[in-house]
Amino acid sequence: MESSWPDSGSPDPASLRVAAVVLAAGGSRRMGQDNKLLLEVGGTPLVRASVQGALASKARSTIVVLGHEADTVAGALDGLDCRHVINEDYTRGLSSSLRTGVGAAAGYDGVAILLADMPRVEPAILDTLFDVFVQRGARSVVVAAHRGRRGHPVIWPAACFADLAALTGDRGGRLLFEKYADRIVEVDVGSDSIFLDIDTHADLASANAS
Repeated sequence: MESSWPDSGSPDPASLRVAAVVLAAGGSRRMGQDNKLLLEVGGTPLVRASVQGALASKARSTIVVLGHEADTVAGALDGLDCRHVINEDYTRGLSSSLRTGVGAAAGYDGVAILLADMPRVEPAILDTLFDVFVQRGARSVVVAAHRGRRGHPVIWPAACFADLAALTGDRGGRLLFEKYADRIVEVDVGSDSIFLDIDTHADLASANAS
């Protein structure tokens, strides 16, 4: 499917604004009774470690999408300079959190979508992606990659916001990769951290052992 892309001229790179959107609304089903986002990695709650990484980057703002046990998860973020938004429909899957996060980022030139269960994504990785996004004039979908494999995060320009908000079910933005194939820029970030999500207690133990 060929993408339709508005031509808005050549923006001033210094004026471009990208928000980091951390998706933290899920119910942690594979962790049993535990809310994995509250479990500790390196002595820090998983969600807090992920948000701290975004805050240490060049993102103009950090938006955290909450849902399951929202008040408790928000408490794990006390003192951090991030904005909380609530996804009331989080049980409908990942797309509902994307819709909430993108809606909260209205007016920005792009959003970097991060998953709260991926605490090893270094701020330097985000900054590398931001730099490429700016160099491309906010007209590319910039994807973290390593050794030919795509991972997270992904930066989406504002031209894609409507399509992201239209997704349904437990599906993420990768469904749009085919539509925007001519606009995707893969950036090898030299790290496996872009693949390392924590879904089980075994994943957590491995992360704490590394």
